Order: sequence, then C-alpha cells, then structure tokens
Amino acid sequence: ALSLRRSRGGGGRGGGEGRYTGTGGYRRGSADLDSTWYDGAPAGLSAEDGALHDAVTQAALGGEHQKVLRLAHKWDQAGLPPDAAIGWATVKAAAARGVWEVGAAMLNDLESAGVPLTPHHFECVLRACDRKARWQEALALLGRMQAASLRPTSAALECALRACSKADQQEMVEAVWEVLRAEVANPSAPLRPPMRTYNTLMRALSGGIGPKRVDGARRRGAEQVLLAFDEAVRLRLTLDETAYKHALRACDLLGEWRRALDLLDESRAAGAPADVLSYGNAMSACARNGRVGNVLQLLDKMRADGLQPNAFCYNSALIACTRASRLPQALSILREMEGEGGVEPTTHSYAALLRACSGAGDWRTAVQLLRRMERLELKAEAVHHGLAISQPVTQECGHSLPQAEAVHYGLAINACSRGGEDGKIMSLLREMQGMGLHPDVATFTTALSVCAANNQLPRALSLIERMYSLEVAPDVATYNVLLQACDRAAKHTEMVGLVQSMPKLGVEPNVVNYNTAIRALGRAGDLKRVAEMFSMMRSRGLEPEVSTFRAAINGTCDAAVAGLLELDAPLGRLREMRELGLQPDVAIQHSLLSAAAADPQRHAAVESELGVDAEAVMAAAAEAHDRRGAGRGRGWRGRGGR
Repeated sequence: ALSLRRSRGGGGRGGGEGRYTGTGGYRRGSADLDSTWYDGAPAGLSAEDGALHDAVTQAALGGEHQKVLRLAHKWDQAGLPPDAAIGWATVKAAAARGVWEVGAAMLNDLESAGVPLTPHHFECVLRACDRKARWQEALALLGRMQAASLRPTSAALECALRACSKADQQEMVEAVWEVLRAEVANPSAPLRPPMRTYNTLMRALSGGIGPKRVDGARRRGAEQVLLAFDEAVRLRLTLDETAYKHALRACDLLGEWRRALDLLDESRAAGAPADVLSYGNAMSACARNGRVGNVLQLLDKMRADGLQPNAFCYNSALIACTRASRLPQALSILREMEGEGGVEPTTHSYAALLRACSGAGDWRTAVQLLRRMERLELKAEAVHHGLAISQPVTQECGHSLPQAEAVHYGLAINACSRGGEDGKIMSLLREMQGMGLHPDVATFTTALSVCAANNQLPRALSLIERMYSLEVAPDVATYNVLLQACDRAAKHTEMVGLVQSMPKLGVEPNVVNYNTAIRALGRAGDLKRVAEMFSMMRSRGLEPEVSTFRAAINGTCDAAVAGLLELDAPLGRLREMRELGLQPDVAIQHSLLSAAAADPQRHAAVESELGVDAEAVMAAAAEAHDRRGAGRGRGWRGRGGR
C-alpha cells in the first residue's frame, strides 16, 4: 500500500500564519484507492493550500475525476510540488478520463519530488494509454518500470496488450506476451495472472486473424491464440467460456477439426457449455476438411442442447458438402434450413451451393439457383468473412468488393464451363452485364476460354477490351487463354506481340505463358520465333524449365510429323536441355519416339540417343494418359505445354 502521510515543510502560498491542520481525507481501506489511506494534509501548508489539498482528496474519494484534474492543475499552477496523495489522486483520475499525458507528467513530478512510485502508479497511467490506444507510451512505461526494478501487475500487462491490439501492432502484442511469460516464470515470486489476463492476450492475438489479414498472417495469429490457450492450461487457470471461444475460432481458421471437437467436449465438462457461435466455429473447422458427418452430428448436438442453428452453422454444413462433392446432400440441407430450421438462406448459402454445382458441372441446378435468388429478391450484401474464406475475393484497381450476385453468376458460369455449356456461359455473361454486375477476372477468363475453344479471337479481344474498360485487371491465366485463342486462329505474329506487350500492360509473363507461345510457334514450324521466345524469357529473368523444353520439343515434333520441319529441330532442343543439366521426361521421350515412328532406322537412332526402351516409354505414356488425360479434352500433354 502507498504511504500517503508524506509531509513537506514550508512552501505554499501563505507561509507562517494560519497553518492548515485539517483532518479530512481518505479513510483506511478506501476501495477507490486500492487500500491506500490518507490522514490529512501535510504540515506546513497555508489554510488555503490545505483546503485545496483536502478538496483534491475528497473529490478523488467521491469519484469526481474531472474535478480532481481541475484542482490538481490549480495546485500545480500555485507552484506547489505534489505529494503522494495529490499524485495518487491525479493518476487515478487520469486513468478514468484517459488523459495519459496528465498521468505521465504526474509520474515525472512525483519522481522529481522524491515520492516513491509503485507498480500501481504505472498501472493507472497504462489504463489511460489503453483507453487512447497509445501503444508506444504503454511500452515505454513498461520499460520504465523494468528500469526501476518494479514488476508489472497483471492488470498493467492487460492494458499494454489492449493498447497494442487497438493500434493493430501485432508484433508489440507478442512483445508484451514475452514480458508476461517472464513474470510468470520469475523464480523468486512468479506472477499468478487471472484467467482474465490470458483472455485479454488471446483477444489481442485474435487481431491477427481478422479478415483483412493475408492468409499467412491469419494462420500465424490463430496458431498464437492456441499457444496462449495452452499456456493458460499449463498454468492451471480456470478456463471460462471466453477462453474456449477464442480457441475454437482459431481452430476454425486452421481447420483443426479434431481439436475443435475436443474443445467442445472440454468446455461442457468445465461447466462452460458452447453457444451457437462456438458450435458454428467447430462446424466450420469440420467443413474446411469436408467432414460432412461431423457437421451434421454437431447440428443434432446443438439442438439437443437447446440451441437453434443459425445461418453460419447451416452454411458450414453446405460448405462441408461442397468440399466433399455432395451436391444432393447440400440441396437437402438447404431444404432443412428453410423448413425445419426456419432460417433464411443468405448469399453465402447460395455461394456454397453454386460452388457445389461448379464442382459437379451441374449447370442446370446452378442456373435454377440463380433464378431462385432473383425470385426471393436476395440482394447483394457486403462480402463478409464467411464468403471470403470459401472463395477469396480481392480488391483491385480501387474497386470495392464485388457484389454477391456477381460472385454467384461467376460460379454459375464456372459450372456451365465444367458442363461444356459454352452457349450458356456467354448468355449468363450478357445477362449479368445487363444487370449492371461486373464480372471478376475469373469469370472473364472462363468466358475467354469459350472464345478460344470456338476459335473466336475477335470476341476474345473484345472481352479483353471490356475488362480494361471495367478496370478488371487481367492476370497471367487470362492472357494464357488469349494466347491459346491466337494459336487456334493461327495468329502467331499477334501471339508474339501479345507476350511482348504483357509487361507494359502490368502483367509479367510467367513460364506457362512462354510455354504456350513456344509450343504454338514450334507447331507452326517457326524456329526463329521459338528462339526469340527463349531469348525473351531469359532477358526477363526466367530460365527455361523442363516444361519449356517439353513445349518446344512437343511443338516441333508435331511440325516434323506434318512435314514442316526435320526431326533435327526437336533433337537439337533435347541436346540443349541436357547441356543445362535437365533430363527429358516421359512426355518428351514419347513425342520424339512418336515423331520418328515412320522411319524405323530413325526411330532406333532416337531410342539410342534417349537411352530408353521405346516399349517401356510407350507403356508409361499410355498409363499417364489414362491417369491424367481422361476428360480433359485437350490431349494428355495438358494445357500450355505444362
């Protein structure tokens, strides 16, 4: 406890006559002063100064914090140095009013006046820093305490954690956590924090898993929350409902479904039963892993606990079905949601269903769901974290997040693409544009694929212009589809120009883009431009990979079979890649052997140069074709020469 009997002789405004000897002040055991007490004003004050001193202490006792600050300022203006009572009352008032500057200044004045400072003085100023999110000042106060050999209280550390969290300073939250760990591990007198301290820590760490964080940072934040939870367990703190909520949210983000289920059981055993949100987090963790059975069991369990599943819970079940490719079961859950559950589906519910349709290539159901949304007048809302988790949406070129309807149309278009409904894709694209909805880059890329597949280069170029007019930035995948459209239209000059222009348009070509161009040019027998592509690639800091040589060799082998080139061209690329330490894979070996098949003597020479058994290569190629090529519709070598 603070000793507030410190006396100070002389000074004051009066001096000499009429010394104040008042007896008013704080009572022993005052809760407002944390067990400190005051027996009266210091001796040697004038009557006026003594009355002011007593007024400060009485205002503090009455919780009149603004009055304390006003009277303390008057005391300071009179040139009176602070004593322990004035100082304590001031820092308490500063904490209550959030005026950290006043509290920090009083600490300096008390120190200058020789008044001993305690951890509780610092705790008060830290409370003020907490209220105003002054994280730098809070950390400085902790450092000052350490320099003065004063140990922070649990409450002081909580204030520092909150101040750093409010200012979005996750690294500093972890720095305060290290201080907490050091205090808990102190060998002479370990700190025994309450569960509240670790709940504050987990809440601060949870700031790192917000929807605005990048995925890597969110995962790390969730991992840190679980580490803090485990520390609380090791310290044998009494875990409460708040602690389990933080841990379950972290499990949700990390997809740790087994631990989430264990935590639900533990919370029940600890007398802190889960609420709807906690069940929802556990279901979401299961949904991330496609654990449909576990999600449905949790739905039944929460009903048995008297809890009504909300949209978040049902959406988790829908997402689980999507991950497990169970479209019929997802549709059944939708019916249950609307019927027995009495919960209206949200835009995110339909997004999950449309993803299931997309995965199954069920374009008819996808279009029916879109029409149903229109009938229900289910309008767009801001895309919140549930939709961002299931399908991340980026904010590009100054646009806000895409409308929910645009996302749904994009999923329906993807379902049509998987179902081979090219005509329906363009119809939906026109429909959504007619509604004023802006397709995202993935939707445009899907539509471009239709143009490429149907040899409609002019329409593809028109779509690219439309993208730029809507400020939807094409990416490397978009340009790769456009390169394929140029290939199908035999526009090889335009293809080379497109690759050259990509950096100027803000998209750096990647290996796949170069491979697509190299294979197309090789198939056309244009060895000069193939060489230019290799040179351009290297000039942009990209070294050719096995896939690049595969594209060149496969393309020139096709040209050799068509009589456009001699087989020496692809064999030259084979030797070049070996000089670079790269070895031909089965696809390359198969192309070379197939190209030489018409000439037994040449076939034997190629087999010898490759150093392989031709029959074994053909068998391996057939196996690869069965394993990877079925249903792709583009031959077993895959897209872009990859």
